[in-house]
Amino acid sequence: MAYLSDDNKEIGQPMELSIFASPPNQVAIEKMIYTEERPISNLINDSTPIEIVISGAGNDYIDLRKSRLYVKMQILKEDGTKLAPKEKAGIINLPLQSMFSNIDVYMNNKLISANSNNYPWKSYFKVILSSGSDEQNSQLQSQLFMKDSEPMDSLNLNAGFVNRYEYTKESRTFELESNLMEDTLLLDKYLINGVDIYIKLYGSNAPFLLMSAEKTPKYKVKILDVFFRTARVKVDPGVILNHRRQIKESPAKYLMNRSHVIQNVIPQGSTEFFWDSLFPKALPSKVVFGLVSQKAANGHYTANPFNFQHYNMSNITLKVNGVEVYGSPLNLDFSNNRNYTAAYVRLFEICDKWQKRHRFKHNFK
Repeated sequence: MAYLSDDNKEIGQPMELSIFASPPNQVAIEKMIYTEERPISNLINDSTPIEIVISGAGNDYIDLRKSRLYVKMQILKEDGTKLAPKEKAGIINLPLQSMFSNIDVYMNNKLISANSNNYPWKSYFKVILSSGSDEQNSQLQSQLFMKDSEPMDSLNLNAGFVNRYEYTKESRTFELESNLMEDTLLLDKYLINGVDIYIKLYGSNAPFLLMSAEKTPKYKVKILDVFFRTARVKVDPGVILNHRRQIKESPAKYLMNRSHVIQNVIPQGSTEFFWDSLFPKALPSKVVFGLVSQKAANGHYTANPFNFQHYNMSNITLKVNGVEVYGSPLNLDFSNNRNYTAAYVRLFEICDKWQKRHRFKHNFK
């Protein structure tokens, strides 16, 4: 038998030769059931936050990654009447997420989530920077994600808007269901029993969430039904007893990747913009910059808030303690020369897609 090195003679064998081994028995998890947690108060009007309480009483653990929000809704005129046939009013992309401006998550009365009003962009970035065409053309459509096309502000030429319009026109009711993109609701480990979860969802305003080509657009979104589908895990009593013993000596540990979106305004006509102290507390592992019009960010029926543009940017640099992160600035040219290859490559790098077989749906053009 030949070895690669005389210093290492440890013998390994492929799984195909493990003919006497038996797979381990999974007995720690008995079963998983789903329960529906509905709002604790009636939705009096469109501006009323949705409040949902998930009880941690009993012995069940909670799988937050498999827990989902369900919403049934329709688009109405502001006076509550239905849309007329061929009335051009529809919803922006990723409506299950973009319908909420902010989400607060409390665990045992302690605020765990990051409080900001940028939840729609946070969710949108997570989707477009991590999913490929397979997901976008299948499971992401459960929340009406349909990739927008240029021109994104057009209600007739934007293919994504046209496809979503078929589900919402004439005040048709439509359903949405998927995970919420809030970091605290995407834990990989099961949440132990005894932890009560309180979720408060703040709605986005209608001019932000909806788009219309009508002369005097005045609309609202009416929620017909909403609940949180909680995945509860029945755990073997012996495992629960062991966890109770361990927690007396050490707290349960849950690792969480935090994502944070912050905004700033570049004054009109400015040719330079400096943004100091972006992250005063902790350095992020990845930074993504996007430029969108102030009109769209504030919410306007004719402007798509996800219509990011380059605005003829010619140079961008990121420094940490005065040192260039990539060694040199990104020099860009969006004229006929189209010199932006370095930025395109870095997009794949930060998304961990570079030199990997992945249907990452971002064209070079």
